[in-house]
Amino acid sequence: MQELSDKLKAPLTDLLLSIADDKLMLGHGASDWTGLAPILEEDIAFSAISQEEIAHAAALYEVVGTMHGRSADAVAFGREPSAYRCAELTSLGDDFDWSRAIVRQLFCDHFDLLRFERLARSLLKSVAALSKRIGAEEATHVEHADVWLIRLGRGGDESKTRAQAALNALSGAAAMLFEPTDGVDVLEREGIYPAGEGSLFDRWQEDVGRVVAEAGLTLEVVPSPADAVGGRRGRHGESFTGLLDEMCEVYRVEPEAAW
Repeated sequence: MQELSDKLKAPLTDLLLSIADDKLMLGHGASDWTGLAPILEEDIAFSAISQEEIAHAAALYEVVGTMHGRSADAVAFGREPSAYRCAELTSLGDDFDWSRAIVRQLFCDHFDLLRFERLARSLLKSVAALSKRIGAEEATHVEHADVWLIRLGRGGDESKTRAQAALNALSGAAAMLFEPTDGVDVLEREGIYPAGEGSLFDRWQEDVGRVVAEAGLTLEVVPSPADAVGGRRGRHGESFTGLLDEMCEVYRVEPEAAW
């Protein structure tokens, strides 16, 4: 499939924005660790991951912009808060607690990898090709988060305690990663976002649970009610507007600036 019918543009836009907005927020949060990570090698690695998250978001914004005749920057920074489709977990601060930063990445990276695996099988060839490329890089993010959680869980008492506390603190927000965007069922039926075997939640829980168990830690994530409304439909926490204002400050001053 080369062309997208008009009836599929709105649901595909919401789906792609949910991924791009997640990644923009994650990249922004991870960038705060530049110069502050526990060791020099990790300072470099986490900075690189933050750059890749933002680059992935930019590529997806470009796709959405092309569909709607807008620039990628306008899509990324020119929307009202209610038009953002990111899950709350991606914009939660970590208070410079390394365990929380790693757990946030662990939850989100495993989820993103599953989404890109589905999109890589899309009948829309342009989306499939982009998703295959991003998915390969996403796999390295997953590996990074897995290794770090196991390292924290198998460390000393303080390390293990802080890692378990982070898992406990973020497990509730993790469930809302799976809030569906509007019209995702249509995309599944049309082969734009093909469903695989088992639900995304079950696969994610199995993948993340395996890492948590290897780290000697525990995790319980209960699916959100089917009627729960959150970030995927534009409902965000009180702190989101301030975070967005900070990210969009330069664009709002000079929206046509070229870098």
